[in-house]
Amino acid sequence: MVRVRFAPSPTGHLHVGNTRTALMNHLFARKEQGRFILRIEDTDIERSAADYEASILDDLKWLGISWDEGPVRQTDRLAVYHAYAGDLLEQGRAYRCYCREEELERKRKEALHKGEPPRYDGTCRDLSPEARKQIEDEGRPFVLRFKASAKPVHWMDRICGDFHFPHHAVDDFILLKQSGIPSYNFAAAVDDVEMGITHVIRGADHIPNTPKQIMLIEAFGRIPPQYAHHSLLLGNDRKPLSKRHGVTSVRDFREMGVLGIALVNYLGVLGRGIPQGILSEDELAATFSLSSFSPSDTIFDIDKLIWFNKEYLRSIDPEEIINRLGLKADCRDKVLVLRENASTLEEMKEYLRIFEDAAVNDEGRAYLSQVGPLDSFAQELRDLLTESNIMAFDELIRAMEGSARFKRKELFMVLRILFTGRKSGPPLKDIFHLIPKDIIIERIDRYLTDGNGKGIKG
Repeated sequence: MVRVRFAPSPTGHLHVGNTRTALMNHLFARKEQGRFILRIEDTDIERSAADYEASILDDLKWLGISWDEGPVRQTDRLAVYHAYAGDLLEQGRAYRCYCREEELERKRKEALHKGEPPRYDGTCRDLSPEARKQIEDEGRPFVLRFKASAKPVHWMDRICGDFHFPHHAVDDFILLKQSGIPSYNFAAAVDDVEMGITHVIRGADHIPNTPKQIMLIEAFGRIPPQYAHHSLLLGNDRKPLSKRHGVTSVRDFREMGVLGIALVNYLGVLGRGIPQGILSEDELAATFSLSSFSPSDTIFDIDKLIWFNKEYLRSIDPEEIINRLGLKADCRDKVLVLRENASTLEEMKEYLRIFEDAAVNDEGRAYLSQVGPLDSFAQELRDLLTESNIMAFDELIRAMEGSARFKRKELFMVLRILFTGRKSGPPLKDIFHLIPKDIIIERIDRYLTDGNGKGIKG
């Protein structure tokens, strides 16, 4: 049976790149009728936080990404790692390293100065029993290091193809720190074996870790899982997606009003050789194939995500939008009109102010000021609305065209601003009958009171 895992570190909110990894594992498990395990890699004691873990779990649930086992926390499994470490030590595949931090740092700087990659030089690898005993008698602290294999490492990556690492590419890396906390690679390898992981699907930034994990798993006498390293997400500047690109975490997207199904759909087709259109989660799972992913780095296009979001806003049950925004049931007609123009829930929430807030935004004030004095036009419009209980939009336009000193296009923009308080939004004809007359009249009164739009509150 296929067994995959998603293993986030609770050192921050869920990044969209890690979300893609979680989704790929989730879809692969569904496609293969396998098991999806959630593992919390919280061995970075100083940076890990329970709040971040709770945030990650909440975001996964919001996205509809469910797991079959877990969450399993590595800090609850320290005894397991120590047992594996003890076995490696007994087999001669690991050794205690007593090198002081300052000495290692000095050697690291020397290597960098020479233009060489820093690597452990094996000082403690072959200490004589006498030298080792003398150091231990001093009570010097130690880490546990793995004796790297003297053979090359090879694997056939399910996305990136053939990988070969020469034997000297991996030095004697740390298994247990002085504190007894396992290193990332050691804990990950142990857990993959213990959990029976058959496929490791993760970002290409983990490729340098794979030779170490393969060495360890083979040292445990087990067969390594299959590996698939997907491309990293880049911003439009072709640099790794980060905070400088703006919104990058699931929490950020939630706050800006992106729907979970839209984010899942976009990430589910991103970087794949399939049509980049609307697909349900069932369709994403049914069409999922590791071979459909390109190994090339992938641009995360937020405009494309917003396109997906807009399509879903137009198609989902309006009751769902009403519930998400905490609106009253009588808002259904307004939601049906607004969702044709709104790109996000936050944008729809902003449009809803049209019906209850007589303010005019800065852009609208600026336009009215440029058009020129409109006092007589605005007063006539006010009188017309006040005197008539019910007036069709087309009838109103015909009545006001005779009073306008400007072109028809300008007339519509002036009416849009006086009716809605903004230059953009849903078609005026569709929304006019939904705006309370007293709100429109108050907007006009603000204009007339302040004169030429000056001082109108935004």
